[in-house]
Amino acid sequence: MENISTDSIKKRQIKNLQMMHSATNKDLFVSENSQGDILTNTFAETYPLKILVAEDNNVNQKLIERILRKLGYQSDTVSDGAQVLNSLATKEYNVILMDIRMPEMDGLTATQNIRQMKVEQPYIIAMTANAMSSDREDCLQSGMNDYISKPIFIAEIVKTLKNGYASITQKYSAD
Repeated sequence: MENISTDSIKKRQIKNLQMMHSATNKDLFVSENSQGDILTNTFAETYPLKILVAEDNNVNQKLIERILRKLGYQSDTVSDGAQVLNSLATKEYNVILMDIRMPEMDGLTATQNIRQMKVEQPYIIAMTANAMSSDREDCLQSGMNDYISKPIFIAEIVKTLKNGYASITQKYSAD
């Protein structure tokens, strides 16, 4: 009888650990039940984009990369504005998810430099913890195309990626 109770305790502990792991994942990444088909790896097939993530915070980098992978993308990641400019000199990107506050060169300055470069102009999405309307205006005035505030919500990333895809395809059809 002691074996049975030990086994049932172990099973309960394993189940609790599984539930905690599941809850943690649901907190970071919205479950399919509550967000429908948002997190499908076919999203990238419908909206094919080459994405560069510019974010200096490692946790935010991992979160954004994981969301993009769940959507079917393989993105590149850099940690400051100078690295963004170097990346654009060697590879073409359709979309840049750009943190505003980064070391060495911030996102606003990097965007202004990108707009002066003779490269295929990417759709730049600002990512910032500042949610003031003046911050949004500063981002758009610097040459950014769109804006999402942190904490990052999957639906917002999906919406801005769709906007970016629409803008890029419209630009190509106009040429």
